[in-house]
Amino acid sequence: MHAHDAVSLLVIAFGAFVIPLLSGRIGVPAAVGEILFGILVGPQVLAIMAPNDFISFLAQFGFVLLMFLVGLELEFGRIERGGVRGLAGAAGTSLLVFGFSFGIVRYLELPSYLALVFGAMSVGVVMVTLNEASMTRTRVGQTTILVGSLGEFMTIILLTGFGMYYRFGLGWHLATEMAKLGVIVVAAYAALVVLRTLIWWFPATFSRVGAARDPSEIGVRAGMATMLAFVALASLMDVEAILGSFVAGALFAFVFREKEVLQAKMSSIGFGFFVPIFFIWVGGQFNLRAVLHVDVLPMLGVFLAASLLAKVLASVTLTLQGMSIRESLAAGLLLSTPLTLLIVISRIGLEVKVIDDTTAGAVVLLALLTSVALPWLFRLLVRRSPT
Repeated sequence: MHAHDAVSLLVIAFGAFVIPLLSGRIGVPAAVGEILFGILVGPQVLAIMAPNDFISFLAQFGFVLLMFLVGLELEFGRIERGGVRGLAGAAGTSLLVFGFSFGIVRYLELPSYLALVFGAMSVGVVMVTLNEASMTRTRVGQTTILVGSLGEFMTIILLTGFGMYYRFGLGWHLATEMAKLGVIVVAAYAALVVLRTLIWWFPATFSRVGAARDPSEIGVRAGMATMLAFVALASLMDVEAILGSFVAGALFAFVFREKEVLQAKMSSIGFGFFVPIFFIWVGGQFNLRAVLHVDVLPMLGVFLAASLLAKVLASVTLTLQGMSIRESLAAGLLLSTPLTLLIVISRIGLEVKVIDDTTAGAVVLLALLTSVALPWLFRLLVRRSPT
């Protein structure tokens, strides 16, 4: 390892340790602080962190592990407990979000890809905010998590579809690629059947997956093996690796319903080491000059207004599930904080060349702004709510 590579690694290690401590004091998500730290130490500001193959590998692995954790966050037990009516209502709200997003894109004559930016949903910041407010078990919390979980799944599927479309265009090649996507779905179903059969026949063995104390950490090994297997399958199928990783996480979440211990262990590996490297690396790759372009602030304003409009309009339907107007508005604001997925969307958009550096910079700024401001607005609204 060369001297400048060693210095870069030391800088990243320092940032990964210190930034969460500082972020917690000022009430900013750690991911936001890590991206800002990456911008600061990156080549366009202090230039004390230089990109290299080793750090790039760690960042890419952190990216894949992050998407596995996103899939692992899905609460299938909560979805089933909501019943058909609750599931249909949440799915309808999620579909409306994307319906409004595509409508806004068409009205403003923007690239269709930006509908993903306006409609993206994730439960990462949602779960953190609801936990801090002790609202995960309330009606508002449960409904918001359900809508966010379904919206997160839709976002990943649409992102994969858009990526294929922009790479291959319409035609038989796209149909072939979509068939490859079907192969991953079939493989996931087959793995589901096999896992459930093995659990049925060997319950004592598979109980180690969720065990709090296991010298061999079978649960972590099983999670990593499943994740890497589906990432490898996605790569062989020439499909986005994030889909394979997400499917692996969702598969684990579906099979192992008592996943709290395993989720904590996987999160400690991911958020304790690899994921911070990914966010710092994203900051280091950030094109600061493009963000300082005169068009960025107006673009950011349009993106913010469109994202809020799509989510808030759709969240009005949550009043049909017993929520007040204030609570549904608060849920819409909280659902507008898909921090990690917006970073992913901007990155893939650059890779397939459907957005430029300026637009990608505006998307990253949108991710940072919404993740800081909107949870605060959510807490303000629900605190004043009579329920």
